[in-house]
Amino acid sequence: MADLGRFGLEPRHLRSVKAAADREAGLIEQVVAPLRRHRNPQTRAHAEATAQELAAQSVRLHAALMQIALGTRSQ
Repeated sequence: MADLGRFGLEPRHLRSVKAAADREAGLIEQVVAPLRRHRNPQTRAHAEATAQELAAQSVRLHAALMQIALGTRSQ
């Protein structure tokens, strides 16, 4: 966050970014919640792995969408 400050971004500017991240996390939680409720430890472990994979995919999607929005996507 300090690095963003060099560009004039302050914590108040980042509220929308945090809100978007919270919404994405909520979506992932909805997907894995049924798996996390299982009694089977393997199923719960699968839920954690799935959440991590979905988070990684979400980061890649976000980066691609930002590149498109800013017109910086390499051809």
